[in-house]
Amino acid sequence: MRASIVSAVVLFLAATSSATAFDARDLEKLTSNSSCGGCDLRGAKLQSMDLKEAYLKGANLRDSVLKQINLSDANLIETDMRRSDLEKATLVSADLEYAILQDADLEKALLTNANLRRTDLRGADLDSASVEGGKFQEADIRKANFKRANLSQANFSDAKVTDVNFKRATMIGAIMTKAELNNANFTRADLTDARLDEADLRHTNFYRANLRNTVLSGSRLSNATFWGADLSGANLRDANGLEQEQLDVACGSRETVLPKNLSIRDCGA
Repeated sequence: MRASIVSAVVLFLAATSSATAFDARDLEKLTSNSSCGGCDLRGAKLQSMDLKEAYLKGANLRDSVLKQINLSDANLIETDMRRSDLEKATLVSADLEYAILQDADLEKALLTNANLRRTDLRGADLDSASVEGGKFQEADIRKANFKRANLSQANFSDAKVTDVNFKRATMIGAIMTKAELNNANFTRADLTDARLDEADLRHTNFYRANLRNTVLSGSRLSNATFWGADLSGANLRDANGLEQEQLDVACGSRETVLPKNLSIRDCGA
C-alpha cells in the first residue's frame, strides 16, 4: 500500500511539473527569430529581452517573468499571459486582442496605443501604467487596478469595468460610452472632456474628481458619490437616478447641463 501511495505522489508531481514547464524547443525558437505562434512558454523567464514586433499569437505565457521586456508592435492576439509579471514592460502599439491577462502584473508598463479589445484583464494590476490611446472596447476589466495610470484618450466603450480602481488616474478625453462602471472608484481622477454617456455608474465614487466638460448624458447615477467633484461644463442631460442630494456636495458652472428640477452651486462662488 505504501509503495502505491509513493508512486501516486511521484506521478502527481511529474504531471504538475509538466503542466507548468515551458517547452525548451519553443524557447529556442523564440529567441532565435522572435516568432513562436502557439508556443508553450509557461513560466519562462524572458525579462529585459528585446522582442519588438515578435509573433506570439496564441502562445501560452502563463506565469512567465516578462519584467522590462520590449514587446512593442508585437502580435499577442489570443496570448495567455495570466499571472505573468510584466512590470515596466514596453508594449507600445502591441496587438493584445482576445489576450488573457487575468491577475497579471503590469505596474508601470508602457502600453501607449495598445490594442486591448476584448482582452481579459480581470484583477490585473496596472498601477502607474501608461496606456494613452489604449483600445479597451468590449474588454473585461472587472476588479482591475488603474491607480495613477495615464489613460488619456483611451477607449473603454462597451467594456465591463465593474469594481475597478481609477484613483488619481489621468483620463483626459477617455471614452467610456455604455461601459459597465458600477462600483468603480474615480477618487481624484481627472476626467476632463471624457465621455461617460449611457454608462452604468451606479454606486460609483467621484470623490474630488475633475469632471469638467465630461459627458454623462443618459448615464445611470443612482447612489453615485460626487463629494467635492468639479462638474463645470459637464453634461448630465437625461441622467437616470441622479438626486439633488448628490449635487449638493459638488460644484459646477452655468454651462453645466442638469436634468429638470436639479441645481448645482457655482465652483467660483
